[in-house]
Amino acid sequence: MTREHWRLGLLVIALGASACGDSASDSADAAAAANDAGADEPPTADCPVIVSDAKCDKSRRPFVFVHGTYGSGDNFAHVAALLGSNGYCQDRIVGVEYNSLGDQPGTDGSIDKAIDKVLADNPKFTQVDLAGHSQGTSHCGTYLMKATQAAKVAHYINFSGVPTVGDVDTLSLSSMHDLGNTPHHALGNKVKEVTFTDEDHFAVAASTNSFIELYKYLNDGKAPKYTSVQCGDSKITVEGISETFADNAPVAGKVEVREVTDARAAGKPLSTVMSDADGHFGPFELDRNVAYEFKGFDADGTVVGYQYFTPFKRSNRLLRMLSPSKQTFIAALSTDHVLRGPNHVGIVARWAGGAFRQDLGASLTIDGEEVLSSVNAGEEALKVQALNGGVVGLFMFDDNENSKSDLGLVYSSSFLSFTDVFVGTKTPALVELSFTGGSEDKASKDVKLMISNWPSSEGLVSVTFQ
Repeated sequence: MTREHWRLGLLVIALGASACGDSASDSADAAAAANDAGADEPPTADCPVIVSDAKCDKSRRPFVFVHGTYGSGDNFAHVAALLGSNGYCQDRIVGVEYNSLGDQPGTDGSIDKAIDKVLADNPKFTQVDLAGHSQGTSHCGTYLMKATQAAKVAHYINFSGVPTVGDVDTLSLSSMHDLGNTPHHALGNKVKEVTFTDEDHFAVAASTNSFIELYKYLNDGKAPKYTSVQCGDSKITVEGISETFADNAPVAGKVEVREVTDARAAGKPLSTVMSDADGHFGPFELDRNVAYEFKGFDADGTVVGYQYFTPFKRSNRLLRMLSPSKQTFIAALSTDHVLRGPNHVGIVARWAGGAFRQDLGASLTIDGEEVLSSVNAGEEALKVQALNGGVVGLFMFDDNENSKSDLGLVYSSSFLSFTDVFVGTKTPALVELSFTGGSEDKASKDVKLMISNWPSSEGLVSVTFQ
């Protein structure tokens, strides 16, 4: 594989998120459990198990993640939340941000700087566990070729890539539904390969099954207690980075946070979050299991868009507030293809655990209407070269302005599908979205998310199923 192959990468319009759904085994555990990890508050009906952030297992090594092309640190947020649900300290799980259109974090010091910082913040450790996805595997491979740097890595997790990793203990994950329907594994002397059946290119790094294999690898074959995200403390912590999509340039601006209680809420925000010169914002607190709207503004006070998540069960320190790239060729491959107007909503949907795969049983409905089809997210879509790794970002808007949903494939770019879906804006309203993951994650079933019907002329609405 050439580096150019990996530069096809992962095109994501998304924010970080935690997992959704509960497996049967988790329900059984929950029924028998009181508080886990020593939480100070009593369990509740919606949180029968509480795995406290404050009392995480501080004997666990820090974890560093390197994203792929057009990705960001939030691509690991689902797995981070699952690790947190099993006692890992989520503030020790960090992402390396870089411009994947030209930066070389394996040689320019970015990976080394991130590792050194997290080790300095946790001085009892001399090593981290390192992971890379897609193009990020190439950079991790380059980093590991230098002995003094490899010495800082206890284990390397390879998500879909073919780097040479030498003598570093390595778990390499890929899938028969990876790019080109071909598995991609690391090359080295201590590599354990695991090849899934249904996981798409993004899910290789983000899925529940990937988490399970990762956990077992780091824990001598022991399975995790929980395979879905468990509740954290009643006040969760959120922090992250505001940056441009794809090139990951820091963005100055603010985000207003409101509860989703009525359509197009315009009252005083609960929080106003500002980003610093590096784009970093937070940490700040929100309530667990509450639905919020994040309204983004640029430095000039212009609305950038609206972002919604299924309610956070626990802390998320890998949140990414993404703004459209200022590079014209990136916009030409993504947001420029959304027809804007005052009469319809423009929605960008994403699932934190993988791609939208209608052919594997995934479903997405908007106010009860199915919007996934073979053409925009299934077998026909996968015949399009740009989509053969799965639909990571699904853009929905009224392309022909006929006030009805015609579906189809309006346009496609690497891992992005654009389809004709009409959601009207004449009367302010809350709109219900419901997602089912299919065979990639059978526990993600009928996951609900409410959004306001903001006109696309005022900004896109980004939704993330957690």
